[in-house]
Amino acid sequence: MLAIAVVAVVLVASLAAAIVLLQDEALSGDTGDGDITIVDDRGKSLYFEEGPKRIISLGSSFTEIIIALNESNRLVGLDQTSFALPGVPNGVKNLGAVGSISRESLVDLGPDCVLIWNFPSYANRIADMEAEGLTVVALYPKSVQDTLVTMERIGTMLGSNATGIVDGMQARVDAVLEKTADLTDEERTRVYLELGSKNHMGKTVNSSTLSHEIITLAGGKNIFADGPSSHFDAEDSEVVDRDPQVIIVEDSSIHDYSHFVTLYNTTEAVDDNRIYRLEPGTMTTSPRLVEALEQIAYWLHPELFQ
Repeated sequence: MLAIAVVAVVLVASLAAAIVLLQDEALSGDTGDGDITIVDDRGKSLYFEEGPKRIISLGSSFTEIIIALNESNRLVGLDQTSFALPGVPNGVKNLGAVGSISRESLVDLGPDCVLIWNFPSYANRIADMEAEGLTVVALYPKSVQDTLVTMERIGTMLGSNATGIVDGMQARVDAVLEKTADLTDEERTRVYLELGSKNHMGKTVNSSTLSHEIITLAGGKNIFADGPSSHFDAEDSEVVDRDPQVIIVEDSSIHDYSHFVTLYNTTEAVDDNRIYRLEPGTMTTSPRLVEALEQIAYWLHPELFQ
């Protein structure tokens, strides 16, 4: 009980301070003479004489932020995960999977900057882009607060004020936390989360992930918080042994309702008919994470939202 309570208090304190941190953010800003400076998640300072007009976004989270800021007209090229997002304008080039994009195709689009995930596996690719003279902004938000900071940072880079959107998101997070933050360990709902599984086992998450944070903020307990890696395949027998009270399935999963009823028929979630499907792409570091938080909190604790 103490561990969950401490985690909840820390999360509440961190999120309550998010706007203060954003306002005092020393890593990005307008220098006052029209030039814009930001520091990406490599710790690299990047300078723009004005907000970039031609942007390549190689991460759907970043693309969603640009669209939410009503700056989608600046997009000239996207990776394949971004291209299907609502709000992408006509004429934007689909560059395909990040791992197969050629340097030539990036250079040919003449971007003012390239937004990309700061994954360790992308380090050589980023170095190759910069060797071609491209300005690369490498970001790696991992939490709700990181997402808010990233939105402010991208807004600063574009010369677009993200404060209104960030404040709105913070208010919605706070509204959920007002209802869930003081729940005891016994009052928190045991949750099995299955992401967009493609095989007989479901891919789930441990405590190092944004998905776990959202479950915790929503008043839940991730039954695989102690999992062996951030994302891993959960054995069906382990799911049953841990007896979730709620099963949440990302809607891109190939598994239908009957799959879960059959495999997990002895769990409390099946007994109480509490199997829910979540819109894919919402448990990500994008503006839509608040939608996931609100929906999951309602599923876990409908009595708090009467």
